Amino acid sequence: MKQRMLGEVPGLSVDLAASQINEALAKIYDEQMWSFQLKEAGWLTPGLLFTAGAGLSGGTITTTAYSDSVVGDATAAALWLAYSVAGTMPLITQLQIRSPYYSLYNIIAFDGVDTLTLDRPWMEPDGAGQTYMMYQAYFAAPLADFKRFFAIRDTTNGAFLDYWSLSQRDLAMRDPQRTLFDQPSHAVAYEVDDRFGSATLGYMLYELYPHPLSILPYTFSYLRRGPLLSASTDTVPVPLTEEAVIWRAKEVAFLFKEANKGEGSRRDMGSDWKFLAGAAKAEYKEALKMVKDSDRDLFELYFNRYVRTAVIGADGEPFANILGQLNVGTM
Repeated sequence: MKQRMLGEVPGLSVDLAASQINEALAKIYDEQMWSFQLKEAGWLTPGLLFTAGAGLSGGTITTTAYSDSVVGDATAAALWLAYSVAGTMPLITQLQIRSPYYSLYNIIAFDGVDTLTLDRPWMEPDGAGQTYMMYQAYFAAPLADFKRFFAIRDTTNGAFLDYWSLSQRDLAMRDPQRTLFDQPSHAVAYEVDDRFGSATLGYMLYELYPHPLSILPYTFSYLRRGPLLSASTDTVPVPLTEEAVIWRAKEVAFLFKEANKGEGSRRDMGSDWKFLAGAAKAEYKEALKMVKDSDRDLFELYFNRYVRTAVIGADGEPFANILGQLNVGTM
């Protein structure tokens, strides 16, 4: 695709061609919802880690006000080390720690001995021999280009999670200490993960509430934006075609050339870039029409609800397993 851009748009560099292809692809992603943007993933809550009693993790910790370090005693340190060495998921840097029942802190590093680094200085009563809780309350969206949920399902209890009606301000009013621990009923937007070195850097984080202290699976459907191209082996998502993306990229490139008249080589002197941009746009719309037609069926299967016509004496299911055809009713 880059080579075609270099051959058909004079004065482009390889890097600029790659950038304009991705710019065009992003514009296509944002034009409408596509079937390849509809995805499914899940969360598995790990519950309370290192349980050593009712609502407590094993060992004790030492904290110092205004310090971002937490030191574990021999018991706690051994538990943390074994967990880290085993490579258990979620990673220890995806977990949170708190002194019951004070604020929750993100763990951003473990030195492999006995010290955790927090995402901010400790601002709770400090000292040695404190009990603590370590669990996961904040869960990352599945991808950095995540846009929104469609549904979050509790597949253990046959329930759904509300992801739209509560904010962090609502939780601060309802339960400022976060002392409710139960099967979560809400997923509340928390913040974008900006922890240095995080495996989910740039991902949106959601707080499950009430906080989960047991192991539970959740399945969710969601909308993503779509992957951009980087490696030479990358391909555009089906049913998009390279032809459609190239025409959109050429429109982007021609408009760029129009904005930078006088900066090109002799080869592109006198070209009418606005006319060429308009022609490329027309070609793009023609190429995209076929793509939209082929994508519509896949997209509608995800959202449309088919209802069989109620007829006295009629029977049969709306779908035929053998032929894979849709029965929309009888006359």
